[in-house]
Amino acid sequence: MLPDRVSVLTLNLWKDNRWADRAPSVRAFLDHADPDIAAFQELRPQTRDHLDEVLGGHARVTGELPGWSTEGNVYWRESSFRALDHGAIEVGILEEDRRLFWIRLVPRDDNRSADRSVLVCTAHFTYAGNDREVETGQSPRVDQARQTVDALAALGNPGEPVLFMGDLNDAVHPTRILAAAGYTDCFSELGVPVRPTFPAWPTKDDADAVVEMPLDWLVANEHATSRAAMVPEFFHDGVAPSDHWPVLAMYELWT
Repeated sequence: MLPDRVSVLTLNLWKDNRWADRAPSVRAFLDHADPDIAAFQELRPQTRDHLDEVLGGHARVTGELPGWSTEGNVYWRESSFRALDHGAIEVGILEEDRRLFWIRLVPRDDNRSADRSVLVCTAHFTYAGNDREVETGQSPRVDQARQTVDALAALGNPGEPVLFMGDLNDAVHPTRILAAAGYTDCFSELGVPVRPTFPAWPTKDDADAVVEMPLDWLVANEHATSRAAMVPEFFHDGVAPSDHWPVLAMYELWT
């Protein structure tokens, strides 16, 4: 049976930068957090293989689209869930392999599972320093958020919990647009301050990382209720898992 509450994690893995230093920290964090559902961005084959080993009790999408191995993927606890279907949708993201990656899960051992699906989606919106935005001053993330809202509406079933998470590379506009469409972030639903997720010092030591910002978000529709949320500032031997902090929340589904 599916537990009443499900832990959900989103983390930008920062490609394979400084991977030899960070791999032990990723392992230690995931061993500690042990999420039921986890979405990752900036995935690479090397880091994916590491996740497969660390999250040994989890399954992930094995789609043919390159982005499932080079950009984003979703892992789920196999003892709790089984997958019904999955896909990837273009939502105007400028980077070639990035999509809105989604999967529909149902409780594994539940005779009501036909009526108890959850749609889990992740995306990585375009970075604010892209050439087009630098030249025009216009954010592509506004349109990406609007297209995401349309995609979620098309994918979601009546009464189905929808979880959307990822690196939205923006502290304002995507969540404003998502909130207007009925998708509330895990912190605001609890009435607590949104926490910054970037940069994760000292792992991120670049000169351009000067302002702490909430770039990573976890939002849900009215059929999933946030019961707890945090941005774990986790270190292992003085190293953070990534240049982004993760977002970890506890959700009650089918509320």
